[in-house]
Amino acid sequence: MSIQAIAVASAKSFGDFVIVHSVLHRIEKRAKRRVRLIACSHLRGLNAILPTDVEVTLLDSGEDRVPAIFDVKKHGAWAAVQSALSLRRRFQDIERHDDERLAFDALGLRERFIAGRWPVISPRIRSGNIYDTYSEFLAEQDIATVSTATVSARCARSVGVFPESRLIEKRLGTATVSDILNRAERVGLEAKLFILDGDISPLVRHPRAVTISRNFESLASAIRSVDSVISADSLPAHLAEYFGRPVFVASPAPNEYWLPYGCFRQERWGIFHDEAQFGASLDGFLVDLRAA
Repeated sequence: MSIQAIAVASAKSFGDFVIVHSVLHRIEKRAKRRVRLIACSHLRGLNAILPTDVEVTLLDSGEDRVPAIFDVKKHGAWAAVQSALSLRRRFQDIERHDDERLAFDALGLRERFIAGRWPVISPRIRSGNIYDTYSEFLAEQDIATVSTATVSARCARSVGVFPESRLIEKRLGTATVSDILNRAERVGLEAKLFILDGDISPLVRHPRAVTISRNFESLASAIRSVDSVISADSLPAHLAEYFGRPVFVASPAPNEYWLPYGCFRQERWGIFHDEAQFGASLDGFLVDLRAA
């Protein structure tokens, strides 16, 4: 028996929010009334640049960052406890719709504690990629989504490189960025390096380095200004695919489950510590861009 109303919770990273927003955006119109997205206040600015056909309830988490309960390593155990208590109170204050249940991409002790009195659900089967997992989860509740279309390569003239990530280990270093720019220019693409204001550019003097303001409007504008994107395993990758740009992800380790859908389906990703694999995969992506 399907559940009549679902509130999908998004309390973690910016990339996670774009993923679930993208899936809910594709729900067939007649079923949209059965689903809403509950997001923490640190996601307010990102939500503002995405289409408005998804019902979003923003709760004040009391933090302007990823809540500490989901970033214990960075903020410490005490901050995590305070964060969990605060989120639990906030979720209890939200008015439920009918028999609405709270859905998480995975159910652990943190999610169950935060949910409090809410009845909770999560996908029963984890597919090979998070986008498929969400779509199949909704299908179990008789909520149809338009098929996830992979963004096809096209005759691109430019590529934007976004090296930053919230996680240090995922950031692209000088050698990797230099290699990406050289390979892109070798096939005739105009390569632009986008750096968020306040971040240290891996190639300070590169003639095509562009500093953009640290806000979501500027990031979206930068992505839309190029025909394709090469990104660290981070928000710009998911946002670029959302905006219809072919994407290649440079990652420190295999992370297929959390890749943008097109990267997963068409293997548009590479391990930047593995020179041979990375070079071959990236060159294939770049050649496809120019040949399409």
